[in-house]
Amino acid sequence: MKNKPDDKTASAPTAYWHWSGIPTFLRCPFEPELKNTDIGLIGVPYSGGNSIERMQYLGPRAVRNRSSAYHRAHRKFGINPFDLVRVRDLGDAPMLRVLNPDQAAEDFEEFFKKVFEAGISPLSIGGDHSITWPIIRAARKTKFSEPIGMIHFDSHTDVAPEGFGTRNHAAGFMFGAEDGLIDPKRTVQIGIRGHMALLEMDDWSKANFASVISTDDVVSRGTEDVINEVRTIMGNGPVYLSFDLDALDPAYAPAVADPEVNGLTLREVTNIIQGFRGLNIMGADIVCFCPPLDNPSQITALTISSMMLDFVSLMAENKLKNK
Repeated sequence: MKNKPDDKTASAPTAYWHWSGIPTFLRCPFEPELKNTDIGLIGVPYSGGNSIERMQYLGPRAVRNRSSAYHRAHRKFGINPFDLVRVRDLGDAPMLRVLNPDQAAEDFEEFFKKVFEAGISPLSIGGDHSITWPIIRAARKTKFSEPIGMIHFDSHTDVAPEGFGTRNHAAGFMFGAEDGLIDPKRTVQIGIRGHMALLEMDDWSKANFASVISTDDVVSRGTEDVINEVRTIMGNGPVYLSFDLDALDPAYAPAVADPEVNGLTLREVTNIIQGFRGLNIMGADIVCFCPPLDNPSQITALTISSMMLDFVSLMAENKLKNK
């Protein structure tokens, strides 16, 4: 027989078998000791920071199950990120004081300090949106002397003041800026939409952040124009990418904590994220996945899995460039 495939080619289809083997994020090796790792995939199964839905703690396990089929080469970028750098599943962030939001945040911060001290760039799967701030606090205390740039995908601006008895709730983008964790002049919010509890809800973001880009803006301006604006604002400095799944239309991600209709399409989001190639992305998270709300096809988990491959590819090229 001519052109008989070699063993590697013949075994390639097993990369699509999400149902086979021990599930890890993107079918990466499990490395709980934080060793031999450039990019760490981390679960943060926590839902103490959201007062609407409380199922986000189930997110990391569900993503591990589905993302096992996404240990793949990146078609558009023409790279295999897993060949470029060491990508490992570091397990879940410890939650010794999970019933207290403020103390849980302190525990997460201590864990992520160790991650950054080990030279690892984290990609975290939540969990609700309150997980972002312990990560950024850890980054600022261990690695970055200046506030970090922030690209924030969301349907909500998340700039409500302290409430519900804790400062570590999901509306942290205001205190993230006030505490010097993120640089307001290098913070962009994308996908904002939906009717409002108060007409003033977005005023703080619009007054303080570099750009607040609504879903309507993306539709009217096009993804290329949005990409160019974000790249100009971010420049060469370190950037954190935080993706709340409700930025997407519920048709693509129904299993989210705070869904809003008439959202971004998956194609728009993918084009924008892939347009960030070359930015200095030092970490990222994907949050607010509620697996019990997913449909039988697990479309939300599948969407997260594909996004993870995009994020890892962006971070792998950046990691390689900065080595």
